[in-house]
Amino acid sequence: MADTSTPPSRILVVQLRRLGDVILAEPALEALKKRWPQARLDLLVEAPGAEALAGNPALEEVLVYDARTPLQALSWARRVRARRYDWVIDFLANPRTALLTALSGARVKAGPAHVRRRWAYNLLMLQSPQACYGALEKVRWLRDLGVTPADAPELPRLFLAERPASPANVVGLVPPSRKETRRWPADKWIRLGRLLREKHGCGLKVFWGPGEKALAEEVARGIGAGAAIIPETRGIKDLAAELAACRVVVSNCAGPKHVAVGLGVPTVTVHGSSDPASWTPVHPDHRFVRLEELECIGCRSNECPYHLECLRQLPAERVLPAVEELLARAEAKA
Repeated sequence: MADTSTPPSRILVVQLRRLGDVILAEPALEALKKRWPQARLDLLVEAPGAEALAGNPALEEVLVYDARTPLQALSWARRVRARRYDWVIDFLANPRTALLTALSGARVKAGPAHVRRRWAYNLLMLQSPQACYGALEKVRWLRDLGVTPADAPELPRLFLAERPASPANVVGLVPPSRKETRRWPADKWIRLGRLLREKHGCGLKVFWGPGEKALAEEVARGIGAGAAIIPETRGIKDLAAELAACRVVVSNCAGPKHVAVGLGVPTVTVHGSSDPASWTPVHPDHRFVRLEELECIGCRSNECPYHLECLRQLPAERVLPAVEELLARAEAKA
């Protein structure tokens, strides 16, 4: 059993992998710092996550994990042990992070209870009985460490770009996704862009990342006048600056959407296989659209046994009202 009776003086949070997962961990970091303000709080992430959380006042240090071999992974375990953390909190719990946590020498080694590698932890973090927004879920995992949702901000907060008080009438479109079951087809994006231009005079900014330029160019070309792809970005900070200048961002369930949320930019997310309960916050500035009538909607699969009806049959006209509502809210706030 973990000894949580003594307040920690040094805490390490481990959250490797995808950008969205790192951003969703941000409220938990703020909650830990609020509950244990005297403790040094460090974060172990991979490079994109380190850039995303640059300047976060809750963190003392961001450690960039770069192990590619088992030997390098063991070297990282030795480095962590040498830092003498009182608590190590592993949000990811993959084989390497579990081993790192187990070898850390920390008094409290916390990890999720639902994984096969729970042997590595002496404090098991329990999942909520019902799916909830990922950022809130991570905060709830910390209940046995004295942290409550009241300690955390409602949404993730990023400190990467200043958002204009009154952004221009520009809607950001994010058509790429790594997963086919989360990728709304290009012709739908084109139709949505044309509707926004014709009905509301919006400019359209099309986002892309490595290997995605052709798709972005196809969407911008199909929309025509008023649409352009963003310049190639050098990192998350450049991406954040482009997102912050949008009045609303429409996205698949992908990393740029989470960056937008962290910047305070209203979002509309098109969901197919992904579950909006986990990935989209319950908040008036953030909406989602999906084909609720499909029995298989929200299947969470990365491969579709049917014909991607959840995305191919979702018309732009079903997404448009959510974007219009957020445009109206933004105008009312200006």
